[in-house]
Amino acid sequence: MGKSNLMMIIIIFLLVVLLGTVVGVAFFALNTVQNMEAAAAAAAQGFDRSPRQLRPDEIGRFMVGEPIVTNIANEFGSANPVTRIQIVIGYDLTRGQESTDIAQTIEENIIHIRTVALNTIGSRTYQELTASDGMANLSAELLDRLQNDFGTNLIVEISFYEWIITSM
Repeated sequence: MGKSNLMMIIIIFLLVVLLGTVVGVAFFALNTVQNMEAAAAAAAQGFDRSPRQLRPDEIGRFMVGEPIVTNIANEFGSANPVTRIQIVIGYDLTRGQESTDIAQTIEENIIHIRTVALNTIGSRTYQELTASDGMANLSAELLDRLQNDFGTNLIVEISFYEWIITSM
């Protein structure tokens, strides 16, 4: 009687482990299929504007030529305020050939990028650029514009290597 009870406990234990494994695999497979369907639906609606968080070593950086020096909108009635801003474009390095292609696209379109930056910066006022969120707002606007212009989310950040704003 002792051996048959022990065998019964072992068989029940193995059946519970087997059932748990089957349920776990089924849950994992169902969850994976749902995630793939959600990603396909998002891709069908256009590119994702908020890609996954990248580590600093996964972001390539391209300095946009010389610093951009331009007058900004005059709100003082005196001499025009002037900016000297060095823009750096960050792009996703984790996408293999796509990363290489976007780096080349950025380099080939540097005149367009500088024109967008000049127009955007020049339309801002001294107050807007020197506000506590001025740099972040300009960065977000330039990022949005360049992602739209190039139709990609591989451009992931706009940062500034140099940021000088004077009200002469």
